[in-house]
Amino acid sequence: MRRYQHQVLAGLLFISVVLIAVIVFTGAGTLADKLRDFPVLLLIPVFLLKVVNWALRYAEWRYFLGVIGVRTVHGDPARAAAPDASPAIHERDSILLWLAGLTLSLSPGKLAEVLKSLVVKNLTGVPFSRTVPVVFIERLVDGLAVILLAAGSLILAAPSFAPDTVSPATVRGVLIGTTLALLAGIAVLQIRPLADWLLDRLRGWPLVGRFHEPLRTLYDATYDLLRLRHLVITVGFGLGAYFTDCIGFTLLLRGLGVTLTWTLLAQATFILGFSVIIAALSAMPGGAGGRELTVGALLSGIVGLSKADTGTATFLISIFQVWLGVLVGLGVIVLARHILFPPALDAEIAAYEAARSAASD
Repeated sequence: MRRYQHQVLAGLLFISVVLIAVIVFTGAGTLADKLRDFPVLLLIPVFLLKVVNWALRYAEWRYFLGVIGVRTVHGDPARAAAPDASPAIHERDSILLWLAGLTLSLSPGKLAEVLKSLVVKNLTGVPFSRTVPVVFIERLVDGLAVILLAAGSLILAAPSFAPDTVSPATVRGVLIGTTLALLAGIAVLQIRPLADWLLDRLRGWPLVGRFHEPLRTLYDATYDLLRLRHLVITVGFGLGAYFTDCIGFTLLLRGLGVTLTWTLLAQATFILGFSVIIAALSAMPGGAGGRELTVGALLSGIVGLSKADTGTATFLISIFQVWLGVLVGLGVIVLARHILFPPALDAEIAAYEAARSAASD
């Protein structure tokens, strides 16, 4: 457990450094003046929109758990279960775990998020190899949703691009390249005969062969999660979730004095969506650094904000996109650690680490 704590702390340190860099770029005094003049009441709908974002993304997580055979129940899972019923997780525990994941995602490469699967195994008994694909496919689905939002808003926002700052052709290239890579990966994973053939070949390998069954379980779960009928529903959740963030970002810009128009909404949607893509590609903890640089450059080149307004907007979106979730997640981890991270979880972590170590030897 200590290893994952260190990973999260390293991510927390990194995003803190990035936030400090934004403050230095803007100027502490200038930022303080801008925040002092910001209409405080506008922060209320922005916060509520963030809560809607979390609710939709939790619905996506809950749906994925259902796909892999984990029921979400409101009573005691042990009492509610019939002899032949599928494994179940208490709704409260599922919500707490998802919220804790807002902090776990800070780890480099989001490696600490595997703890979510280990927690689910400890709570339900479902094999780790069955649940771990959910953690990564959540990110894939969110990526598809953000690409759709960025591509759609690009049509409306492109005329306002400053030619010497933002190239629509470059943006289209990034969007098309990322989309093709994601779709190609999904398509390959949906070719079941190919996967069966590869898994059968791996069975005879000296080291990998002993993990044949977990690999088979992992692939079966991944295959189920990526079925088109499930992707349509979960990408829909993702579209709704990230569009609420885009509306919130638009309101933040309005608070800085930018005229509220449909064009501004399109610009904000594109900027936020494209920054999320760049942040994901950067693989930095919490997407920090890549997101702030992208938001800052696009606000200047598309919306035409001054340095002070650009820095303030970047600071605010960092607070609502990252820090708010991180603080909520930390609070949940501290208050619900006896539910999510009981002593029994240490055995699950030890078994996982041992298996991973054996696979790498």
